[in-house]
Amino acid sequence: MRSKNGKISSGEDKVKPSVLTGVFLISFTLIAFEIALSRLLSVLFSYHYVFAVLSLALLGLGTGGMLVHFITPGLETRQRGFARWGFLYSLAIPFSILLTIQIGYFDFPRIGLLFFGLLLFLPFLFGGALLAEIYRRFSRQSGRVYGLDMIGAGVGSFGAVLLLDVLGGIATHFVLGAIAFAGVLLLAVEEVKKGKRWFLPLFCLLGLSLMFVIKPSDEKFRVTHVGANPAKEIHDAFFTFKGRIIESRWSSFGRTDLVEYANIPDQMDIYLDGTAGSPMYRFSGDTAAPGRSVERLKDEFPGYFPFGSLKEDERDNALIVGPGGGRDILLALMGGIRRVIAVEINKDQVEMVRKYSPFNGGIYAGFSNVEVIIDEGRSFLKRQLEKYDVIMLSLPVTNTSRSLEGYALTESFLLTVESVNDYLDHLTDEGRLIFVGHNDAEILRLLSVSLSELNRRAVNTVSAMQQIYLVGSEEYPVLVMKKTPFDPLEMLAAYNLMIQMGYEQQSSYFPFVGQEGMLNPALADLAKGRVALGEFIRMVGERGYDIRPVSDNSPFFYKFEMGTPRPLLMIFGFSGLSCLIAIFIPLVLSRRRSDAVSFRTLNKSLLLFLLLGTGFMLIEISLIQKFGLFLGHPVLSVAVLLFSILGGAGLGSLLSGRIRLDNLRGGLRLLSILILSAALVYVFLLPVLFSKLLGLGLPTRMLVSFLMLLPISTLLGFPFPMGIRMLKYNELAKSIPWMWGINGMGSVLGSALALIISINLGFTEALLTGASCYSIIFLLFLNRGMKYS
Repeated sequence: MRSKNGKISSGEDKVKPSVLTGVFLISFTLIAFEIALSRLLSVLFSYHYVFAVLSLALLGLGTGGMLVHFITPGLETRQRGFARWGFLYSLAIPFSILLTIQIGYFDFPRIGLLFFGLLLFLPFLFGGALLAEIYRRFSRQSGRVYGLDMIGAGVGSFGAVLLLDVLGGIATHFVLGAIAFAGVLLLAVEEVKKGKRWFLPLFCLLGLSLMFVIKPSDEKFRVTHVGANPAKEIHDAFFTFKGRIIESRWSSFGRTDLVEYANIPDQMDIYLDGTAGSPMYRFSGDTAAPGRSVERLKDEFPGYFPFGSLKEDERDNALIVGPGGGRDILLALMGGIRRVIAVEINKDQVEMVRKYSPFNGGIYAGFSNVEVIIDEGRSFLKRQLEKYDVIMLSLPVTNTSRSLEGYALTESFLLTVESVNDYLDHLTDEGRLIFVGHNDAEILRLLSVSLSELNRRAVNTVSAMQQIYLVGSEEYPVLVMKKTPFDPLEMLAAYNLMIQMGYEQQSSYFPFVGQEGMLNPALADLAKGRVALGEFIRMVGERGYDIRPVSDNSPFFYKFEMGTPRPLLMIFGFSGLSCLIAIFIPLVLSRRRSDAVSFRTLNKSLLLFLLLGTGFMLIEISLIQKFGLFLGHPVLSVAVLLFSILGGAGLGSLLSGRIRLDNLRGGLRLLSILILSAALVYVFLLPVLFSKLLGLGLPTRMLVSFLMLLPISTLLGFPFPMGIRMLKYNELAKSIPWMWGINGMGSVLGSALALIISINLGFTEALLTGASCYSIIFLLFLNRGMKYS
């Protein structure tokens, strides 16, 4: 046993370096597998289904703990427990991916969602069972084990980015299986030394070797999977326009495909994860004689329309956010813009366009007045002092996910009320902000976002509508905005040109053109004050489209459906039901075998670990989103932030071993208050710090982010290992896998809850909800009810 000062007696097993290293590698592969899996699933599914499948899979971690609790309820856990679950885990990673790739995409999304969720559930199930066994065996030293668990996960977030960039989205999973196998061998080193049960590691080694041999090629993955989902843009490219992929690139950002068409020789399309398509045109390299396909853009693509009304002194420079295959750069050059700065977040796309310079006229490489920068557009803009005559954004169709949890979108921070403020601040006095959308819903939400920002600047809606005009089009409607009202004569000329070019009159709006029936009547009513902005938003909502303005605190621009998305509600309900089942069924069984004191202790422990899992994820996801704009690049920022949060939690876990047994109860109370206080400080302090420090270089911002997150992440690492120690010394070690399972299921519940709260209220509110979980823990330990508590 251990005395109250925490020292280990001679009769207790010490956790060996091989075990700690094994835990590090297992956690490394778990988080890296989750990240790599999110990239792979983004090719198959739309972003909300990515979240659903990932959530179903991650429930396996908690279920693994429950499995151990019921299969081996006794305290006698041997090394072969590590081997049994560990080797199955290492084999399940490549096996599940191999089946996913071989089977492909189901025609029925709901069936596919359930199937892939259950298939990918297995690796996490075995991984959760493995870690549950480890925590039960080394419960007295849980601080060291959990510390290496968290640090391994933090390093794994960077490892996933590196592996995806080097190996791509398929081979990465097979390498992770091999790394997991090495980690399991370290965990089972004592059994291997004794020469027992060699058949299991040999079987897994042979299985991994076979899978490396039969690993599907990237070529096989191209059409059978990338184009199989009819909800993806690339599906039409294959099956309607008979396109074919001529080049693909995998990276941590996603899968980028270049598609050519036999019947459309002057155009290629670039797709990210099968969506967010962007055209690349055959271009002569001379804007005076650009070639037939590029020349047609002047008459056929509404995005060129705003350049026709620019005066000579309004053509000095333009900022293009998300130039894709270069179309918007061509529009700006043909529109007489003398200098173009283009900011593209996808490095693979930039390199692909440069590679095909003979086709596109060197639009990214052959013009001295065109500068292409790889960065996140909004983050780049906020660090600039220069002002622009034109800022242009062509909105992508976003059915893809760039985030770990599989829901938040890359483009979200580009299209918020605060982003419009940044764009207006970086325009010259006569500058134009140009948005090109795909449908009326996008343009109407942009209108509500823009009007909300002008209202914040003390410009009422009637006056604000004089600073905006809309060009209606079936495919590419355009919204143009200025810092000051447009000139009435200019708007009359623009209206006449719109009619001449055949754009949709009933979907358009031009200020000062007020004859009845000439323009969209609802927009005309808005401009004349007959309808307030809130009433206009409600009217559109009655037609099934949510166009309420979105903010940086809740940046879900592309959520047009009313209410909370169904896949999100489904996962929240399913994970909540799983938690209830996992709590009450074992609790009823335990009540029959436990005395009243032990049963009260179990109740308190269950609530503790559920709150820890839910609260940790609420805080983690909220902080990742809040730091995302500050760091810029979404994939790199997720890696940095996960490393900071999980690494800091690992440090806190290592330090938790210094807390004496007789101080655990008071320690949990103190830590709960400190975490709550830290969250409140972050809510008010982060916006100020971000504003002051955004101009720093990326490496410095990464270091600053780590230092800012270190205090709260270190605090977050203390409670879990302390709870494990309390179970051990309340003679409830057999329940440790159960509590691990509840904690894991609470994490999935917390992920879903974080997104539900952030969509309906905001990430600040989600952060505060996570902090409130720790305030409940404080109240939970006000009264005694546990030994050493």
